[in-house]
Amino acid sequence: MPKISIILPVYNVEKYIAKSIESIQNQSFKDFELLVVIDGSPDKSKEIALEYAKYDNRIHILEKTNGGLSDARNYGLDRSQGEYIYFIDSDDWIESNLLEENITILEKNKLDFIIFGYFQDNTDINENLIKRIKKIPKPAIWKKGDTSLELDESTLGLLGYAWNKIYKREYLEKNKLRFIKGISLVEDILFNSLVYTKSDTIYFNDNAYYHYINREVPTLMKTFHANSFDLVKEKGLALKEFLNTWKFTNTKETLAHNNIGGVRYCVHNLFSYKNQLTSIEKFQFVKKIITDKEVEKNILLYQPKNIQDKIYTFLIKHKLTSLIIAIALCKK
Repeated sequence: MPKISIILPVYNVEKYIAKSIESIQNQSFKDFELLVVIDGSPDKSKEIALEYAKYDNRIHILEKTNGGLSDARNYGLDRSQGEYIYFIDSDDWIESNLLEENITILEKNKLDFIIFGYFQDNTDINENLIKRIKKIPKPAIWKKGDTSLELDESTLGLLGYAWNKIYKREYLEKNKLRFIKGISLVEDILFNSLVYTKSDTIYFNDNAYYHYINREVPTLMKTFHANSFDLVKEKGLALKEFLNTWKFTNTKETLAHNNIGGVRYCVHNLFSYKNQLTSIEKFQFVKKIITDKEVEKNILLYQPKNIQDKIYTFLIKHKLTSLIIAIALCKK
């Protein structure tokens, strides 16, 4: 059996999948299986993956009807054989030492999972690299019960993703941990909040291995999520359980930051992406969010970091819906 199963969900990535697969093949650690889950992809992604599988018996092509990212990950996880599990997105790529260095740390420290850093590669419309931003955690080993734990904004971001972690499969199976089918935007943090809640140790490796490609996408191709605020609240509930279980010293402030940041995302999502809502419906959408009881509670705990934060705090506190909309339209 392979040491690690790499799960690669695939949907409409014919332009990117080759680089993703090749970065996996180029790993210095060779004892892996790659499960390419074709999630009802209508393009030529499957044919490209099959070409690689012809010459590499570690690559297995799985095909299913389209069910979304979470469903594809679960499908691969249910069919995996490795002692460890790694999820990668098929339009990104990884450094050649990702598996070797992190598996070494996992085994040396007898960990159930590990968190590592990543590169955010900002590209233009022609896929040219504009800027590379390195995002790494502080090296640390957190222990549940430590009364001095504090969570900062940067670390909270690193905790969310599925692709900057390797998990022990036995740990996922023992705790019946799976992604929630049909959930988008927050599927990773809903999964990982349970991973952390059930654990006693969180280990941070302060090296970056994953290349998250932040592509410039035309506005009309972006997706408006009508349920975005419901998902923000869902994320808040998952985080609350994790933070309360671990007894972080700044739990209330962290939850407030997440909630108000979510409000700003929802407004941005409403006005930046194509949707069919009328002006009145957009006004009602924003008003409903800023009059939500959780938002009213969290805005009092929210700690603005800059002048823009202070402006938003004032507008939300005083429920100035029209001005919030005006700012969103100016930024559009």
